[in-house]
Amino acid sequence: MTFTPAPFYILCGSLGAGKTTLLMRLLEHWKAQGRRTGVLMNEAGSVSIDGPRAGTLAEQVMNLAGGCVCCDTKEDLSWGIAQLVRDHGSDVLILECSGLADPAEVIDAVTDAYTARLASLERVIALLHPVSTEESHSSAYVTTQAIRCADELILNKRDLYVPGHWERFRAGIVEQNPYARLWETSHARLDAADLLAPHQTTKPTAPTNMLFGKPHTSSRQRAAYHPIATTVPLPGPLNRRRFLAWIKTIPKELERAKGYLRFGSEPELQEFQYALPGQATITPVTLLDEPKPVLVLIGRGYDVERLKTDLLATVEAGAETP
Repeated sequence: MTFTPAPFYILCGSLGAGKTTLLMRLLEHWKAQGRRTGVLMNEAGSVSIDGPRAGTLAEQVMNLAGGCVCCDTKEDLSWGIAQLVRDHGSDVLILECSGLADPAEVIDAVTDAYTARLASLERVIALLHPVSTEESHSSAYVTTQAIRCADELILNKRDLYVPGHWERFRAGIVEQNPYARLWETSHARLDAADLLAPHQTTKPTAPTNMLFGKPHTSSRQRAAYHPIATTVPLPGPLNRRRFLAWIKTIPKELERAKGYLRFGSEPELQEFQYALPGQATITPVTLLDEPKPVLVLIGRGYDVERLKTDLLATVEAGAETP
């Protein structure tokens, strides 16, 4: 049985820039068109946190937990694409990269000769926002790669920055990639139809965003650019007071934390989100496919075991700690 390759979109960019918000807008657009959208979620950690939310709009969601396509999930990506196209009849595909995944490696994976029979790379969409000057080397590298690879550059969270800062940020982005279309947004608000429309201008005939044909560095060298992702299963409901106190102990080296949890004597499932410079949110959420309670910690250079032990100490008495 032959398949017409499904258009494949890559959504990448900075940690905390709003990629999942934009993903949901795109899924709403495709669903309104009657498309059978297949979503690949490439998250850091062994458990998908954003996947259940996408599943409320997409035809099918495949989780590629691990965060780093270049290190350990290229085969999973190809397998996921095959599953979506062959088994679920997806006619449009989108991969939301983790904030740790090098988009150049995703492009390398999806353009594999086998995978390209099922999926055709359509667009690389990079979502970015002005970040702290203390951004980690790993995040800065991935952001630079996202800028370089992008066909669409979406500068988000404009409402949070003064004009002078924003103009400098925009100028720096354009200097790194003058070939992509530029979008300036707040809360990732834009017309999905406009974003997905063909470019009106003619692109240069030579590759511009990707330097295909040049030798790749080894996986061992690239691995240094990817922070460690630690998945912490939660064996029972947490004590709210102790958990709030734990949040205050999060070291600055922890770039990201997210997950689902429950508090003792509270029936609601809670979604936890944390990102530098230290903002944390805890929000009640209802999902069609409820995940197991878990937190994913993303960062490098802090005492992982101590933070994990302190987190598990917030579990209510009576639950067994793994």
